[in-house]
Amino acid sequence: MKRDLVLETPQVHLSGVLRSAPAWACTLAAVSILAFHWKTAASIVAIWIRSETYTHGFLVIPICIWLAWRMRASLLITPAKPWWPGIALVALATALWVVASAADALGLGQFALAFMLQAAIVTIIGPRLARALAFPIMFLLFAVPFGEVFIPTMIDWTADFTVAAIRLSGVPVYRDANLFVIPTGAWSVVEACSGVRYVIASTMVGTLFAATAYRSWRRRALFLGASVLVPIVANWVRAYLIVMLGHLSNNRLAVGVDHIIYGWIFFGVVMLLLFWVGSQWQQDASPVPAVAVDADVGHRVSLDRPASRYFVATVACVVVAASALPLAGAIGRASGSAAPSLPPIDAANGWSAATPPITDWKPNFSGQAATLAQVFAKGEWRAGIDIEYYRGQTRGRELITSGNVLVVPWDVHWKKTASRNASIGWDGASRNVSHVELANGETRLDVLSMYWVDGRITASAPIGKALQAWSRLRGHGDDAALVVLYVRSAAGRSDAPQALRDFAAAMMPGIARTLRAARRSGL
Repeated sequence: MKRDLVLETPQVHLSGVLRSAPAWACTLAAVSILAFHWKTAASIVAIWIRSETYTHGFLVIPICIWLAWRMRASLLITPAKPWWPGIALVALATALWVVASAADALGLGQFALAFMLQAAIVTIIGPRLARALAFPIMFLLFAVPFGEVFIPTMIDWTADFTVAAIRLSGVPVYRDANLFVIPTGAWSVVEACSGVRYVIASTMVGTLFAATAYRSWRRRALFLGASVLVPIVANWVRAYLIVMLGHLSNNRLAVGVDHIIYGWIFFGVVMLLLFWVGSQWQQDASPVPAVAVDADVGHRVSLDRPASRYFVATVACVVVAASALPLAGAIGRASGSAAPSLPPIDAANGWSAATPPITDWKPNFSGQAATLAQVFAKGEWRAGIDIEYYRGQTRGRELITSGNVLVVPWDVHWKKTASRNASIGWDGASRNVSHVELANGETRLDVLSMYWVDGRITASAPIGKALQAWSRLRGHGDDAALVVLYVRSAAGRSDAPQALRDFAAAMMPGIARTLRAARRSGL
């Protein structure tokens, strides 16, 4: 008997995608991958709990589910089919996690875990349904805590704008790094004033609004750009207004808790204006196309394939993702654990060993396995060397991490007043290192700093991480060190950089011998 076909728009059917084999297979894959990589997943949740900047992470997964739910009518007419080439994407994400583990790059490992989940979903449901779900799948990346790397830059930008605006307002201001003084008091731009928290929150909400309020990619791109730029500028204005409000009220307003409250009120008003303006160009949602549906069978687009296909794809994705754990374990076992020994560096080229220490400053590094600090003198110049040596690096005992810096922005004594690149000789070639100037009142330090990894030096933290991963992957272990050379001078002297270069040229061969000896020790 011939069955009638009807033309209709799909409505809510619990027998559809949300209860189909593909949906359950994706859920099983996600839970299994998170279970195998529970340490990485736990590190993400720990940051959500610890930092107010990333508390939005608890909302990301519910939002992804809601985004998929609101598209259910369209999803019911889009067939799912396992896409076996997607296993290669899972493998790539797994390899990235292994590299991140070798480099002790927690943030990269967290992104790799998100990529694994996304690749597994695409593999199980296939590219056609994945395209329909592209936004919910991509939105998952907002669950990864990211953005702290921009804090120093945004602190500098905020300080630059605030000081310039204060001067344009006719108020005299003296600036020393991110600390500035006006007639009514001293102000400092610290991490909480950087605006990173505002930008992250605005970017996530702006992305959600752009994707749901507009159909035009041009409008989406413009609003997303505004969601990033507006909070940056708003934070600059906020900092300026807070300082001026305190100045004009003789520090009766905009200080203490008021500082924070006024800042959030101002940011809230700016964001409301941004979204109000954006809503003026809001577009209607795309209409759901009408399709031919078998009235007797119902909307079973995704159920016409054996459910076993989806679960075979699930098992394949989970096996590939889980293979990262034994690989990372084997790489970790190649690293040494015995305490290294750092022999003293020999004096050279007219520099002689001296005592006592020439400064109370020390690099703000922790978790090192060994430390060497020496002082040398030549004529009127006194200089120092500080080596922080790392071996058996684990979480909290890493060389390259956001907490390990030469000087923290909130240090009340030492401030970084200048930063630039410099060149030194190493293994017969010229290498780039970092040259910074530190100040404590009238005392100045010119400082050269570099990372030593697997016999190479670099001033770049990302390159240092890459060298460390490559060293571990080759079975060379994870020995690495921070090398710092510095000279002390009085404010106003211009010959300190040259004295520092002479000191570095004399000492680098001895530093290389000490590092090689430390690497051999305890192995």
